[in-house]
Amino acid sequence: MPIKIGLVGLPNVGKSSLFNFLTKKDILIANYPFATINPNVGIMPLLEPCLEKLATYWKSKKTTPSVIEVIDIAGLVKGAAHGAGLGNEFLSHIREVDLICHVLRCFPEKEIVHVEKTIDPIRDYETIQLELILSDLQQVTRRLEKLKIKDKKAQKEKEICQLIQKNLEQEIKINQLDLSEEEREIIKKCNFLTTKPIFLLANYGGDYSEIKELEKYAKWKQLTLLPLAVKLEEEMTKLLSEEKEEIGWRSTDLLPLTNEIKKLLKFKTFFTVGEDETKSWLIKIEATARECAGLIHSDIQKNFIKLEVYNYDDWCQLTKKEDLRKAGKIRDEGANYIVKEGDICY
Repeated sequence: MPIKIGLVGLPNVGKSSLFNFLTKKDILIANYPFATINPNVGIMPLLEPCLEKLATYWKSKKTTPSVIEVIDIAGLVKGAAHGAGLGNEFLSHIREVDLICHVLRCFPEKEIVHVEKTIDPIRDYETIQLELILSDLQQVTRRLEKLKIKDKKAQKEKEICQLIQKNLEQEIKINQLDLSEEEREIIKKCNFLTTKPIFLLANYGGDYSEIKELEKYAKWKQLTLLPLAVKLEEEMTKLLSEEKEEIGWRSTDLLPLTNEIKKLLKFKTFFTVGEDETKSWLIKIEATARECAGLIHSDIQKNFIKLEVYNYDDWCQLTKKEDLRKAGKIRDEGANYIVKEGDICY
């Protein structure tokens, strides 16, 4: 199953425009709340320059990047946790994603209605985060009411839920708690919203001063913030290369977005190369050679013997396999070898 990223935010902040830009799809964009009712789903290839370099060197017939699923979730409003603006339905869509991209409106365009009448991305961020907290508080309260203590495991779950409830009442999100891996596994089935990793995307109009205060706030809160002038970027995609060159336009580098997605989800990329196809693969950072083989094909995982591997950074310096081999950069590894970011595997 592909990784799912949910675009979350108030209505009319540019989620659908961002969705179109990232997935190259055309969906309804309208100047009124709840233009998106059912989630729009699209596929976004992850930008990795090294994939193109490898494919060019190998003269591959096919180049296949890693992809993620982007879900454009309808705008939430204040009171969503209590059902306002179809909130419960929209919150349930967020439960299905692995990572939240919180889109914040920083552009001042008067023609586009803002549900709160004024532009204040910090207020908007706190509004949505409070709704996620309130939704989790409802969820943990219901869980505690249903929980019957039959054994030590159930008792442990009750203690964790009580801790979560206490902190949520103080507006402290679950991902801010110092829970062990075992404790996180116990509450995994509850699918709480505030356990999910999150980053902020500042949708600004092209004037960087629009995001200065948000930038300071994000730094103070230790939140990842990525700026993107979505409307401007989308408009520029319609120009010819010559026209872009004439006005000196350079698109925003989306590599930081790829890197942030991998970092927050604790994923890594490895590569398979050859004349037929050069491909990048996305997998959990702790995955072994055997598990990576299973991503390619179950038979390779089942009948695994060994892995021949060298790293992209070494390839950049030496390029030819015979030179890599002479330098001892190509190795044979067993099934339990932890494949590293940028490994080229056979």
